[in-house]
Amino acid sequence: MLLILAGSVLASPDSFAHAILVKANPDREAVVSEAPEEVLLTFNEGVGNAFLALAVVDASGNRVDKHDARLDFTDRSRLRASVEDLAPGRYMVRYRVLSADGHVVSGKYFFQIQAK
Repeated sequence: MLLILAGSVLASPDSFAHAILVKANPDREAVVSEAPEEVLLTFNEGVGNAFLALAVVDASGNRVDKHDARLDFTDRSRLRASVEDLAPGRYMVRYRVLSADGHVVSGKYFFQIQAK
């Protein structure tokens, strides 16, 4: 019995993996010419609402998102937040989500808006 249980655990490692950020808009380290209206993060799996956070911070440390982080209704792997009218400069995106395996995953990345 123990051998069967061990085999089933080894056969499905993805069921125990943490959520991984696989796509971002704006992308990590991107330099964009147009300010985005929102930040959209896509994970490799659906995530939970508990511990959900998404913040966009300017170079002075001020939050510039509209404090409206939310998961898509139809695709819970997509987390988004609206942002203010962003000026040229460097911005940090911080996020925190709850993986399907029950672990909290957090991270950050930067993007830049270039002056026209």
